Amino acid sequence: MTNKAPRFKCLAVLAALLMLAGCLQSPIGGGAAKRKLPETIRVAGGAIVVGGPAGYCVDRGGSRLGGDTAFVLLGSCASIMRDAGVIAPPNPGLLTASVASGTGTGTESATDAALKQLRDFLVSENGRAALARDGLAGSVEIIESRVESSAVLIHLRDHGANITPGLDKSYWRGLFDLNGRLVTISVLGFAGQPMSTDAGLATLRGFLARIRTETETAAAKGLRTQKRLFPALFN
Repeated sequence: MTNKAPRFKCLAVLAALLMLAGCLQSPIGGGAAKRKLPETIRVAGGAIVVGGPAGYCVDRGGSRLGGDTAFVLLGSCASIMRDAGVIAPPNPGLLTASVASGTGTGTESATDAALKQLRDFLVSENGRAALARDGLAGSVEIIESRVESSAVLIHLRDHGANITPGLDKSYWRGLFDLNGRLVTISVLGFAGQPMSTDAGLATLRGFLARIRTETETAAAKGLRTQKRLFPALFN
């Protein structure tokens, strides 16, 4: 990374956070029984490929996939398909990925300094209000925050009244820059079967890594296809 890499814009952060808050009410498993579900999906005009750790599948019914932005909901493949014989994740829960519109950062990743600035904003009163599902800073307790793997990872507890039924109040969230997009991901456990702190963090890391790997793989395949179809452009 270089110091020339652009910084995150607070408005882009807020846009992604608000998109996520508005979509968390989406149900899972809407009519997906007995049909093969995708483990990954290309969104935002193909700029980002979203996929989760093993055992998680995309719930199209609970996702919003059109346009330049996207909200993707993932759950246990076995739960969505209502088939106990289908692979299930070792730590079941709900995963969400929110992709904001282009941030103007190109393909460069944010610097560590920019990520620390973003973390500092999110743990502030204004940042906690943006994170809160009811919009109140006092509803959110930051349990832990860290910058690693070119991302901001936050463990928080939301005490607000607008909590989606059945979900644990404590969950992990990650924010990172990919292909000029701000990607916000969350790992939410169930109230009756909460994830441990370590399991939630491991799932978040796996989720983040899968999105990056799938996106980079898709980009490499696209470049190889372009070189094969239009070799003159690369001479």
